[in-house]
Order: sequence, then C-alpha cells, then structure tokens
Amino acid sequence: MVFGIIMMGAMLPTMIGLNEATQGSRDQEDARRNEARKQRGHLVATCALTQGTPKMRQQVHNGRVQVGLDGKLYITKNPTPTMVPFNGGFYKHPDFAPDNMSGIVTISGEKAPTLRWVFRDAKTHEMRWGGRPDSEGHVCGPFDCTTDEQYVTMEGWEGWLAVRLPEDEAEDQARAESGMVQGRGIWRLYFDGNDNGADLPAGAKGLEIRLKRTAAES
Repeated sequence: MVFGIIMMGAMLPTMIGLNEATQGSRDQEDARRNEARKQRGHLVATCALTQGTPKMRQQVHNGRVQVGLDGKLYITKNPTPTMVPFNGGFYKHPDFAPDNMSGIVTISGEKAPTLRWVFRDAKTHEMRWGGRPDSEGHVCGPFDCTTDEQYVTMEGWEGWLAVRLPEDEAEDQARAESGMVQGRGIWRLYFDGNDNGADLPAGAKGLEIRLKRTAAES
C-alpha cells in the first residue's frame, strides 16, 4: 500500500506535465487555426457531377463568389462591373461567445471599400452582406470550416445552394435576343438552413454546392 502511494506520488508530476504539454499543444493549434481564419481569402463554388445539368455545372463549378453592390452574394465566372470578388474571412461576432471566430466579413465594392458582415436573410435564405444594422434579425452564423479547413460551413454543416431565379433566366435571354454577348450565367448564393430546399420561389433552380476557401491575391 505504501509502495503504491509512493509510486503515485512519483507519477503525479509526470501526469501533470503531460496534461500541461497536451493543453499547450491544443492552445497553439487553436491559435494557429484562428490566425489562419483571419487571413483574407476568396470563396469558390464546387459541385458534384451528379448535380444539375452539364450547363448548370459549367456555370457554377469553380465560379467565384462575388459581392454585389445590391447587398447580395453571387456566383459567376462572368461578373458584372458592379461586382467584386468575395475577399474576407472569419471574424469575432457579437452574437456569439467571447473570443469566437464565428462571423464572416468581406470587403465590399463600395466607395471606399468597407469591411462588411455576411449573413443569411431570415425569410428568404439568401446570403447577404451589410453593416451591423442590416444584419439585425438575420442569421449571422456561426460560420466554421470543415475538419480539413478547406470548406466553409454554417450552423455546423454545408447547406449551400447556388440558385437561379426566373428573372435571372429572363435577363440572360434578353441579352441573347438583343445580340449582346452570351448571358453571364449569374447564380445567387443561398443557404438551406432547414434542409428543405430553402423555400425557393416557383420556377427557381437550385444546385447543391460547397464553398472552398482560397488565398486572396496579395
């Protein structure tokens, strides 16, 4: 019995040291992850070969997320002059616990460019951006990454949708009929928060996608 107590006494400092070392490694990893998430980056949409038609996939797959001046986020390979690429990252948000990295911000195309919050419209499920007053009453996260830190999640999963509304189709059709360049193939970014198709309006097309983080150009 005495021998056991002596052994435990000898092992205790070692166990404490191991626990402290493990905690130190975790703290360093958390700090590294948070610092990486603060770095500015772009978002690129990807989709599986089983999604939609070849034309839909061609328009969406590897298309960048764009920030429109109308306060909405789009996916396209042919942005309009009023769009700028998403350029931002994770950021502390007042809706969540202290020291969180659960919000997302992006640089807008305003004059002068301003750092703005990204959020989901509580009624339409469309992804939008704006100042703090604009985001009140909407869903501001929590945003996070997949375990490989390559893709963005919201509320713990990847419910992203590329959405094409009837008016988007009509605009491209009008451009084609007027002899202008081919339609831009612009899609809107949504999040299917209830996993029920995001209550899209009649005639809308939805494509399940993933949002991949890529480094911003210096």
